[in-house]
Formats: sequence, C-alpha cells, structure tokens
Amino acid sequence: MIIRVLLLSCLAAIGYLGFVRRHRLPVHILLLFSILGVAALAVVFPDATNIVSQWVGVGRGADLIAYLVQVSLLFISLHYYTKFIDQERQIAELVRQLAILRAEVESLQERRSSEDQR
Repeated sequence: MIIRVLLLSCLAAIGYLGFVRRHRLPVHILLLFSILGVAALAVVFPDATNIVSQWVGVGRGADLIAYLVQVSLLFISLHYYTKFIDQERQIAELVRQLAILRAEVESLQERRSSEDQR
C-alpha cells in the first residue's frame, strides 16, 4: 500500500511539473497527462496490466511495462540525439557568421585608423 501512495505521489509531481511548464504545446501536455493517467491506472489496478499483456501476447504485465519503457526510452534518446545534432549545426553556423562579422568589423576599423593617420 505504501508503494502505491509513493508511486501516485511521484506521478502527481511529474504531472504538476509538466503542467507548470506552459511553453509546451497543448498536445504535449495532453500526451503527458494521458501517459500519467495510464501509469496511475496501472498502479491502482496492477492486475489490469496482466490482462492487457495477455491480450497483446506478452507473458506478464510487468514484462509489458518493461518493454514499453525500453521502447519509449529508445525513442526519447533518438529524439534528443537528433535535436542535439541540429543544435550543433546551428551553433556552428552562428560561429561562422560571427567570425565573418568580426573579420569585417576589424577590417573596417583598420581602414578607419589608416585613414585617420593620413
């Protein structure tokens, strides 16, 4: 019984933190609350996971949850990896543009200083 309270409290905290970050799209918030709702149902009714796992062809409910978590973590890792690569490309492009602008500013300053000396 204590573990159910602990797990439901953690799910509620995750939901609260997900809701507080309002810069996300409503679809993302809805998806988060849907996943948290299914997780809460699995905590409250653990035998239901066995029924669902039998229906999809997995031996036990715990195995089904483990498989879903593994696939989800793989998807999340791939998603953030691609975002990280995109950000690296954007940063490299910004650094290139900044270097070009600095070189142009320095050449203009050198021209002005040489004209002032004349």
